[in-house]
Amino acid sequence: MIRLPAMRPEGADAAGGRRRPERGGWRIVLRRPTLWGSMATDLSATLLTMPIALFPLVNEIRFGGNPQTLGLFLSAVAVGGITAGLLSGTVTRWRRGGLVQLSAAGVWGLALACFGLAGPLWLALGCLAVAGAADTVSVVTRSALVQLETPDAYRGRVSSVEHVIGVAGPELGNFRGGLLASATSASFSLVFGGLSAILAIAAVATTNAPLRAYRTPPAAAKPTVPGVADAAATAG
Repeated sequence: MIRLPAMRPEGADAAGGRRRPERGGWRIVLRRPTLWGSMATDLSATLLTMPIALFPLVNEIRFGGNPQTLGLFLSAVAVGGITAGLLSGTVTRWRRGGLVQLSAAGVWGLALACFGLAGPLWLALGCLAVAGAADTVSVVTRSALVQLETPDAYRGRVSSVEHVIGVAGPELGNFRGGLLASATSASFSLVFGGLSAILAIAAVATTNAPLRAYRTPPAAAKPTVPGVADAAATAG
Protein backbone atom coordinates (compact mmCIF):
# COMPACT_ATOMS: atom_id res chain seq x y z
CA MET A 1 0.00 0.00 0.00
CA ILE A 2 2.91 2.35 0.67
CA ARG A 3 3.91 2.11 -3.00
CA LEU A 4 0.50 3.21 -4.27
CA PRO A 5 0.58 6.69 -5.81
CA ALA A 6 -1.49 9.54 -4.43
CA MET A 7 -4.80 9.99 -6.26
CA ARG A 8 -7.13 12.96 -5.94
CA PRO A 9 -10.71 11.85 -5.16
CA GLU A 10 -13.38 12.64 -7.71
CA GLY A 11 -15.12 15.89 -6.88
CA ALA A 12 -12.26 17.41 -4.90
CA ASP A 13 -12.00 21.17 -5.31
CA ALA A 14 -8.88 23.19 -5.94
CA ALA A 15 -8.31 23.70 -2.20
CA GLY A 16 -8.30 20.00 -1.61
CA GLY A 17 -11.79 19.87 -0.10
CA ARG A 18 -14.59 17.60 -1.16
CA ARG A 19 -18.16 18.38 -2.09
CA ARG A 20 -20.77 16.97 0.25
CA PRO A 21 -22.23 13.95 -1.58
CA GLU A 22 -25.93 13.51 -2.10
CA ARG A 23 -27.80 11.05 0.09
CA GLY A 24 -28.77 7.59 -0.99
CA GLY A 25 -26.34 4.67 -1.11
CA TRP A 26 -29.18 2.30 -2.01
CA ARG A 27 -30.37 4.77 -4.65
CA ILE A 28 -27.11 4.67 -6.58
CA VAL A 29 -27.11 0.85 -6.38
CA LEU A 30 -30.65 0.54 -7.71
CA ARG A 31 -30.04 3.06 -10.48
CA ARG A 32 -27.04 1.19 -11.87
CA PRO A 33 -27.88 -2.23 -13.34
CA THR A 34 -24.30 -3.42 -13.03
CA LEU A 35 -24.31 -2.75 -9.28
CA TRP A 36 -27.68 -4.21 -8.33
CA GLY A 37 -27.17 -7.10 -10.75
CA SER A 38 -23.82 -8.00 -9.22
CA MET A 39 -25.19 -7.85 -5.69
CA ALA A 40 -28.34 -9.77 -6.65
CA THR A 41 -26.13 -12.48 -8.14
CA ASP A 42 -24.16 -12.80 -4.92
CA LEU A 43 -27.32 -12.80 -2.80
CA SER A 44 -28.91 -15.47 -4.99
CA ALA A 45 -25.87 -17.71 -4.58
CA THR A 46 -25.49 -17.35 -0.81
CA LEU A 47 -29.12 -17.10 0.26
CA LEU A 48 -30.24 -20.15 -1.72
CA THR A 49 -27.21 -22.44 -1.51
CA MET A 50 -25.13 -21.90 1.62
CA PRO A 51 -24.17 -25.43 2.78
CA ILE A 52 -22.17 -24.97 6.00
CA ALA A 53 -25.09 -25.56 8.39
CA LEU A 54 -25.83 -28.86 6.63
CA PHE A 55 -22.31 -30.30 6.89
CA PRO A 56 -22.85 -32.05 10.27
CA LEU A 57 -26.10 -33.64 9.05
CA VAL A 58 -24.59 -34.82 5.76
CA ASN A 59 -21.61 -36.18 7.65
CA GLU A 60 -23.85 -38.03 10.12
CA ILE A 61 -26.08 -39.59 7.46
CA ARG A 62 -23.49 -40.56 4.85
CA PHE A 63 -20.17 -40.89 6.66
CA GLY A 64 -21.04 -42.10 10.14
CA GLY A 65 -20.51 -38.78 11.90
CA ASN A 66 -16.71 -39.02 11.73
CA PRO A 67 -15.34 -35.66 12.97
CA GLN A 68 -12.35 -35.95 10.66
CA THR A 69 -14.69 -36.14 7.68
CA LEU A 70 -16.52 -33.04 8.89
CA GLY A 71 -13.19 -31.25 9.05
CA LEU A 72 -12.44 -32.34 5.49
CA PHE A 73 -15.68 -30.73 4.30
CA LEU A 74 -14.61 -27.34 5.60
CA SER A 75 -11.03 -27.83 4.40
CA ALA A 76 -12.13 -28.77 0.88
CA VAL A 77 -13.99 -25.47 0.47
CA ALA A 78 -10.92 -23.61 1.75
CA VAL A 79 -8.54 -25.50 -0.55
CA GLY A 80 -10.66 -24.61 -3.57
CA GLY A 81 -10.86 -20.99 -2.49
CA ILE A 82 -7.12 -20.68 -1.83
CA THR A 83 -6.27 -22.30 -5.16
CA ALA A 84 -8.52 -19.86 -7.00
CA GLY A 85 -7.03 -17.03 -4.96
CA LEU A 86 -3.54 -17.95 -6.09
CA LEU A 87 -4.79 -17.60 -9.68
CA SER A 88 -6.76 -14.41 -9.04
CA GLY A 89 -4.40 -12.42 -11.25
CA THR A 90 -5.60 -14.45 -14.20
CA VAL A 91 -9.23 -13.88 -13.22
CA THR A 92 -8.85 -10.11 -12.95
CA ARG A 93 -7.37 -9.97 -16.45
CA TRP A 94 -10.61 -11.26 -17.92
CA ARG A 95 -12.41 -8.18 -19.20
CA ARG A 96 -15.92 -9.69 -19.05
CA GLY A 97 -16.24 -9.27 -15.29
CA GLY A 98 -20.04 -9.46 -15.19
CA LEU A 99 -20.18 -12.65 -17.22
CA VAL A 100 -17.38 -14.19 -15.13
CA GLN A 101 -19.27 -13.48 -11.91
CA LEU A 102 -22.53 -14.88 -13.28
CA SER A 103 -20.77 -18.02 -14.50
CA ALA A 104 -18.85 -18.53 -11.25
CA ALA A 105 -22.01 -18.11 -9.17
CA GLY A 106 -23.76 -20.66 -11.38
CA VAL A 107 -20.88 -23.12 -10.93
CA TRP A 108 -21.14 -22.60 -7.15
CA GLY A 109 -24.81 -23.59 -7.21
CA LEU A 110 -24.21 -26.57 -9.49
CA ALA A 111 -21.28 -27.86 -7.42
CA LEU A 112 -23.30 -27.75 -4.21
CA ALA A 113 -26.27 -29.45 -5.86
CA CYS A 114 -23.87 -32.22 -6.92
CA PHE A 115 -22.50 -32.35 -3.36
CA GLY A 116 -26.04 -33.02 -2.20
CA LEU A 117 -26.12 -36.13 -4.39
CA ALA A 118 -22.49 -37.28 -4.07
CA GLY A 119 -21.98 -40.70 -2.51
CA PRO A 120 -18.21 -41.34 -2.35
CA LEU A 121 -16.22 -39.08 -0.06
CA TRP A 122 -13.76 -38.12 -2.78
CA LEU A 123 -16.59 -36.90 -4.99
CA ALA A 124 -18.16 -34.91 -2.17
CA LEU A 125 -14.82 -33.24 -1.39
CA GLY A 126 -14.23 -32.53 -5.07
CA CYS A 127 -17.62 -30.81 -5.36
CA LEU A 128 -16.85 -28.67 -2.31
CA ALA A 129 -13.43 -27.71 -3.68
CA VAL A 130 -15.02 -26.62 -6.96
CA ALA A 131 -17.62 -24.65 -5.00
CA GLY A 132 -14.91 -22.91 -2.96
CA ALA A 133 -12.99 -21.97 -6.10
CA ALA A 134 -16.13 -20.67 -7.80
CA ASP A 135 -17.02 -18.62 -4.73
CA THR A 136 -13.60 -16.96 -4.69
CA VAL A 137 -13.82 -16.09 -8.39
CA SER A 138 -17.29 -14.66 -7.87
CA VAL A 139 -16.20 -12.55 -4.90
CA VAL A 140 -13.09 -11.23 -6.67
CA THR A 141 -14.99 -10.19 -9.79
CA ARG A 142 -17.89 -8.72 -7.79
CA SER A 143 -15.59 -6.65 -5.59
CA ALA A 144 -13.69 -5.30 -8.59
CA LEU A 145 -16.89 -4.48 -10.47
CA VAL A 146 -18.45 -2.67 -7.51
CA GLN A 147 -15.32 -0.60 -6.93
CA LEU A 148 -15.00 0.35 -10.59
CA GLU A 149 -18.68 1.17 -11.07
CA THR A 150 -19.15 3.26 -7.91
CA PRO A 151 -18.40 7.02 -7.97
CA ASP A 152 -15.98 8.15 -5.28
CA ALA A 153 -18.66 10.21 -3.54
CA TYR A 154 -20.74 7.06 -2.91
CA ARG A 155 -17.96 4.53 -2.40
CA GLY A 156 -18.28 4.23 1.37
CA ARG A 157 -22.03 3.76 1.35
CA VAL A 158 -22.09 1.38 -1.60
CA SER A 159 -19.29 -0.65 -0.02
CA SER A 160 -21.41 -0.80 3.14
CA VAL A 161 -24.35 -2.18 1.15
CA GLU A 162 -22.03 -4.76 -0.41
CA HIS A 163 -20.69 -5.69 3.03
CA VAL A 164 -24.17 -6.16 4.49
CA ILE A 165 -25.16 -8.42 1.58
CA GLY A 166 -21.88 -10.35 1.81
CA VAL A 167 -22.30 -10.97 5.56
CA ALA A 168 -26.07 -11.41 5.86
CA GLY A 169 -26.52 -13.55 2.73
CA PRO A 170 -24.50 -16.56 3.97
CA GLU A 171 -26.05 -16.43 7.46
CA LEU A 172 -29.58 -16.30 6.09
CA GLY A 173 -28.61 -18.99 3.58
CA ASN A 174 -27.49 -21.31 6.38
CA PHE A 175 -30.76 -20.67 8.21
CA ARG A 176 -32.75 -21.38 5.05
CA GLY A 177 -30.81 -24.57 4.38
CA GLY A 178 -31.26 -25.88 7.91
CA LEU A 179 -34.94 -25.01 7.99
CA LEU A 180 -35.63 -26.77 4.70
CA ALA A 181 -33.54 -29.78 5.67
CA SER A 182 -35.48 -30.15 8.93
CA ALA A 183 -38.70 -30.37 6.91
CA THR A 184 -37.30 -32.60 4.15
CA SER A 185 -33.70 -33.86 4.09
CA ALA A 186 -30.18 -32.51 3.76
CA SER A 187 -29.85 -33.82 0.22
CA PHE A 188 -33.11 -32.21 -0.87
CA SER A 189 -32.14 -28.90 0.73
CA LEU A 190 -28.77 -28.87 -1.06
CA VAL A 191 -30.09 -29.94 -4.46
CA PHE A 192 -33.15 -27.72 -4.34
CA GLY A 193 -31.05 -24.78 -3.15
CA GLY A 194 -28.40 -25.28 -5.81
CA LEU A 195 -30.92 -25.53 -8.65
CA SER A 196 -32.89 -22.57 -7.29
CA ALA A 197 -29.71 -20.50 -7.20
CA ILE A 198 -28.93 -21.40 -10.81
CA LEU A 199 -32.42 -20.34 -11.88
CA ALA A 200 -32.20 -17.09 -9.91
CA ILE A 201 -28.78 -16.28 -11.39
CA ALA A 202 -30.08 -17.10 -14.87
CA ALA A 203 -32.97 -14.69 -14.26
CA VAL A 204 -30.53 -11.94 -13.30
CA ALA A 205 -28.43 -12.65 -16.40
CA THR A 206 -31.48 -12.65 -18.65
CA THR A 207 -32.95 -9.41 -17.34
CA ASN A 208 -29.71 -7.49 -16.83
CA ALA A 209 -28.01 -6.92 -20.18
CA PRO A 210 -25.56 -4.28 -18.80
CA LEU A 211 -24.18 -6.81 -16.34
CA ARG A 212 -23.85 -9.50 -19.00
CA ALA A 213 -22.07 -7.11 -21.35
CA TYR A 214 -19.95 -5.42 -18.69
CA ARG A 215 -16.29 -5.11 -19.54
CA THR A 216 -13.60 -3.94 -17.17
CA PRO A 217 -12.38 -0.55 -18.39
CA PRO A 218 -8.81 -0.44 -19.69
CA ALA A 219 -6.16 0.53 -17.19
CA ALA A 220 -5.87 4.27 -16.82
CA ALA A 221 -2.62 6.11 -17.37
CA LYS A 222 -0.28 5.83 -14.43
CA PRO A 223 -1.14 8.67 -12.01
CA THR A 224 1.64 10.98 -10.95
CA VAL A 225 2.45 12.00 -7.42
CA PRO A 226 1.42 15.67 -6.84
CA GLY A 227 4.42 17.98 -7.14
CA VAL A 228 6.59 15.54 -9.06
CA ALA A 229 4.98 16.25 -12.41
CA ASP A 230 5.15 20.01 -11.81
CA ALA A 231 8.80 19.82 -10.89
CA ALA A 232 9.55 17.76 -13.98
CA ALA A 233 7.71 20.23 -16.18
CA THR A 234 9.62 23.14 -14.64
CA ALA A 235 12.93 21.36 -15.13
CA GLY A 236 12.03 20.72 -18.76
